[in-house]
Amino acid sequence: MSDDVRSLGELRAGDRSVEAAFRMSYDQLTPELQRGFRALGLAPTARFDALTLAAMLGAPGEEAEEVLEDLVDASLLQQPHPGRYRLHDLVRAHARRPAAGAPEEAADRTAVLDLYVAAGRAAGDWAPGGFPADARASGPSPFTGRREAAARLKASGGELVDVVAYAAAAGRYDHACWIAEALVDHLVHQGRYPDCRAVLELALPCADLATDRRMASSLRSCLGMVDIYQGRFPEARTWFTEALDLGRGRGDLREQARATAGLGAAEWILGDIEGAVAHLGEAVALAPRTGDDWLSVTAWCSLGAIHSQQGRHQEALEHASAAVTTAEKSGRPRVISNALCFTGDALLALDRLTEATELLLRAVRLAREAEDLALYAASLSRLATVAHLQGSLHSAVDIHREALSTLTPSASTWLEMEVRVRLGATYAAAGRPTEARHEFETALALPAAADHPRQYGRAHEGLRALDTAG
Repeated sequence: MSDDVRSLGELRAGDRSVEAAFRMSYDQLTPELQRGFRALGLAPTARFDALTLAAMLGAPGEEAEEVLEDLVDASLLQQPHPGRYRLHDLVRAHARRPAAGAPEEAADRTAVLDLYVAAGRAAGDWAPGGFPADARASGPSPFTGRREAAARLKASGGELVDVVAYAAAAGRYDHACWIAEALVDHLVHQGRYPDCRAVLELALPCADLATDRRMASSLRSCLGMVDIYQGRFPEARTWFTEALDLGRGRGDLREQARATAGLGAAEWILGDIEGAVAHLGEAVALAPRTGDDWLSVTAWCSLGAIHSQQGRHQEALEHASAAVTTAEKSGRPRVISNALCFTGDALLALDRLTEATELLLRAVRLAREAEDLALYAASLSRLATVAHLQGSLHSAVDIHREALSTLTPSASTWLEMEVRVRLGATYAAAGRPTEARHEFETALALPAAADHPRQYGRAHEGLRALDTAG
């Protein structure tokens, strides 16, 4: 920031300078517009909307919109898209000068950073129990619901990383941590893993400087979660172990529960079933004491999946059903869809295909509503498996292929392997060995495929069966 301001003063020709021209434009503004312009100098991103200015001015959105339009008319602001505004880099550098040291500077920074905390918390599936009660959650939300908050974050794009960097550079260490934490659920379900990791890595050094001592544990759990999604399970186990030690050291039940559940999930995938069951069982017991429904659902589902893997399908169904009951309370479509998928798996194992079909159709619908492509693909693939078991092999192939087509390049290796192995099995059952072999071999060739032992083993089994039949 200081480099931008210094370079502005160097843009001159003789006695004429860019800075002087900007200063003259600013001096001609009304006091209300000068106040708005100063506030925009403190915005953490180059692009913004009326809500950004409204938060800093403590004014209604319509009033902030009028200020922005007047600044556009004064040629101090650009409007590249309807509802979105932008300060040219040089104008932005100039706006920082009157903003620095202004009486409202600290309050404006707090207001705009609080706005991003609120957006992240509203857009994800953790709220309200996923965060401790604090002043940022006690007032009325600036968003009408999850969709509005998520749309605002999507509009910000890659600039969300800039927001965390801005907070850290301004010495707002708590805000850097809070915003990074709040963005995790939104970003991972958008498949934006590099952005998610970037905000967490920017925030992690701030945790030691923040007054909220919870953040050192929370951010490590968040990094563990990103590693789980990206299939980096040994690294995830390390993050969750550190987070658990920190949470226990502070006697923080919420962070203990989060880290314990994450550790259990990592251990399960890494083959430590005994450790996974112990940690997930502990998380199931702790989560209700923290009011964290999202965590309860996650822990119940993981524990049920382990029991299903062990052939204890009725117990798996009981756990998954408990997850659905808790998820319904949250009202979050993604959470409900995820729990329904695990319940569908248990019903499939018990050969209760009609019930599984009903639940999985709802899971597909909710995943689409939540705009979660990975969950949509996972639920579709399960639905295809039901069609396979019912003998509708052509339909099963079509549904599996639709699931595969929805996967983005950032999709996890685990999920793509799962869909391809299921599709390969359906091709084999339909008497199409060439297509089946292609799916099994493609699954095995994916990056770090061997890190997913269950899918890896099933792909090899599929190839062996083809060789035997051939």
